[in-house]
Amino acid sequence: MRAIKFIACDLDGTLLTDNKDILVSTVNSLIEAQKRGIRLILASGRNSAMIAPYAEKLQIDQYGGYMVGCNGHHIVEAQTGIRIENESMDVATSARLFAFAKKHHLQFLAEYPRGFYVYVPKSLFPIKIVVGYLKQRHKLKKRHQGDYSVLGGFTMSSQAYVHSVSKPADIKESCIKIGITHFPKMLNWAIGKMDADLREKLNVMNVTSYWIDIMPKGIDKSAAIEQILVNNGVGFESLMAFGDAENDIGMIKKAAIGVAMGNAMNLIKENADQITQSNEENGIGLVVDRLLKSIL
Repeated sequence: MRAIKFIACDLDGTLLTDNKDILVSTVNSLIEAQKRGIRLILASGRNSAMIAPYAEKLQIDQYGGYMVGCNGHHIVEAQTGIRIENESMDVATSARLFAFAKKHHLQFLAEYPRGFYVYVPKSLFPIKIVVGYLKQRHKLKKRHQGDYSVLGGFTMSSQAYVHSVSKPADIKESCIKIGITHFPKMLNWAIGKMDADLREKLNVMNVTSYWIDIMPKGIDKSAAIEQILVNNGVGFESLMAFGDAENDIGMIKKAAIGVAMGNAMNLIKENADQITQSNEENGIGLVVDRLLKSIL
């Protein structure tokens, strides 16, 4: 095994605690790794604007780190701000996914370059109330510049558009990422009803038991990370990766050292080289500290 040159960390459920923060012990371990010449890649289903506060806390701009946003849709070099964008879902596919979600009474949240398309079925009425509140709050925030906190550590640009959609024709722009959500039993049943020809075009990933992320086929965290590695003259043999959900499976399997969190889905644990403690128990820091001791 070659020396580890990069560490890739998923955010939610991995780097972040359930309170959407990073443990001080984890921060200290990752900053020490960077001081020792190992570079960080923060790879998330969140977009880069939502990753940025954590990137700043870890000082990755000072050590040549990267952000991989929206499950591999875009890569941002933290120090320079240089951004590379990969493929989005075309309008027809995005609209067809909305029709599927509405038919099966699933919540639909699609991110596109200028904002979000949102649909909440009547069966999820309490969520509809929350979405209504967030839309009204967003209207007020649009009067001001800059990003603001939404819920659970997520942020939104005050300049983003939030569109409620009710029919496929309301989807007018290509979508970067689509999230579909419902109670677990209903969600699993519905996804099994997706037309095979549609599913073949997509990368469908369980992020939690109640949330599925959908990307174009071939777009995922591992593909974006490979771009970073190749551009830096190394390969997956130089990568350690941490994750907990299906959108982490590629980087966990391909990394020289793939590490599943203690709270990870069983599929991730089955494909990992190591299983560490949970996101609440400094799982990342414990492994990184062992790595640093081994290369003294």
